[in-house]
Parts: sequence; structure tokens; C-alpha cells
Amino acid sequence: MKKIVCDTSTGGLDYYPHEHGVKLIRIKIFINDKSYQDGSELKADDFYQLMRQDPTMVPKTSQPSMGEIIHFFEDLYEKGYDEVFVTTISSVLSGTHNVIKLAAEELKDKMHIRIFDTKTVCFSEGLFALEADKMIKMGKTFDEIEKRLEEMRHQNTIFFAVDSLTQLVLNGRLSGAQAFMGKLLKIKPILQVQESGHIVSIEKVRNIKNALSSITGKVKDYTNGRPYDAYILYTGNPSLREFFVEILKEDLGLENLYEAPSTPVVGAHIGPDVIGLGIFMKA
Repeated sequence: MKKIVCDTSTGGLDYYPHEHGVKLIRIKIFINDKSYQDGSELKADDFYQLMRQDPTMVPKTSQPSMGEIIHFFEDLYEKGYDEVFVTTISSVLSGTHNVIKLAAEELKDKMHIRIFDTKTVCFSEGLFALEADKMIKMGKTFDEIEKRLEEMRHQNTIFFAVDSLTQLVLNGRLSGAQAFMGKLLKIKPILQVQESGHIVSIEKVRNIKNALSSITGKVKDYTNGRPYDAYILYTGNPSLREFFVEILKEDLGLENLYEAPSTPVVGAHIGPDVIGLGIFMKA
């Protein structure tokens, strides 16, 4: 039998409101020396509440060991699944892809495991897994699935803004000096997940309203009048999310979009004040 697997370091499928057959590999998050499995033992709302209560908290994340991945696949094998298609977070952002690849090599004599690098993060990664799951149910082959996902990989991006630089400083991704200047000038970086799988800072804007308006302008440039699907990406700031919803309606005419919470593993790196838009061009 065949099964679709997604590593849940960012995929967000725990929060997806519709049924699916995707099996999740869970990433660990450590808070004050206590470990949690992302999504099953620690949900997004609870995690961001913890971050609000303790702004100095520095959560850490850990990818699964190869032994844990092998055990995960062997459990699927015992349940009758000998063909597995795995979608992963961008391999340039996490070592999870390579660990899964090594585990698949160890098990190649009894299982066929195909690994696909989505070269993206957050719910965009989850959408690759959902598309693969839909195609499996239609009886499509792994080759057909991979071809479709490759098309998706060339036709998607994420634009997002960071309202607070605190967490980026605490986890070492931004220097204190950079953060000081950013706060002094009220700078809000705009980042993009690019086709290479890297997250790149593409603009620095003063105040969050200008940053979110800039995002809608970049969406217009990226889509260039072509039809597309979109979703809202957010961490733990409801007022920021509500503000962005209004801007999307005013600037792009987008309403009633799916709002995808970023998992604790994502929030551990970027903090609770991030908002953005995931884009998939229509075929």
C-alpha cells in the first residue's frame, strides 16, 4: 500500500480543518529543558501564549534522529505500507530532509520511499502533501505525483513581515546592534521564500502598516494579473492578523482566505509577531 508523509516541522496540517490521509513526522521543541512533540503535545495557541507570558523565553528545536525516522517508517511498514512518498521542508532550511533521505536508504531493501523537497515552509509545505494525498487517492503513480509537485514548486512563494525583532535576537539570527537600529527606526523587514528554498530579506520598511501594504504590492508584481490561490500565514498576534485581513481586502480584493497558524517549531525561530501571504499560481 501507498502512504503520503509530511514532516510537520512547519507544514501546519494539525490545524487544517478538512480530513486527509497524510501521516506526520513530528519535530521536537524544547522549552526550559522540557521537550514537546510539535502539534501533538504542544499546539500553536498554547505556545504563543507562553511566549507572550515570557518574552525572554528561548525555545529550541530538534529534528528527529535517523533512528527515530527509521522506527517511524518501520511502523508504517508493519501496518502494510511499503511505498511512501514524503514531502519535506526546504532542505536548505532544515536537516530533516537529509535525515529522511538517509533513513530511506537504510530501508530500501523492504520499502520504496520517495522524498520530495518542497523548497518551502509553513502551510505551503503542507499543501504539497495534501496535493500528493489527493493524487494517491486518485490512483496516481509516484512519478505522476512528483511531476505535479514540481510544477507547484515553480509556481509558489511566501511574502511575510516581522513586526518584532526580539525573538530573532534571542535565538541568534539577528545581532543586538541590528535589532537596536531596527527598533530605533521602527524597521519591519519583509522576507520572501524564494524558489531556491531560501528565505531572503527583500525590503525593510518603516512601521508595520507600510510593510503589509508593501506585501500586497509585491503580490501584484509576482502574480502579474494571473489567477492564484492564497492563504494567510500568521504566528501569535491576533490584532496583527485582523489588520492584515483588512489590507488584503482593500488592496487585493481577497476575502475569506484560509488562515494558517505557524507551528511552534516555526515560531521558535521567528517569534509571535509575523504575518504574511502564501501564493500558489493556478495552472
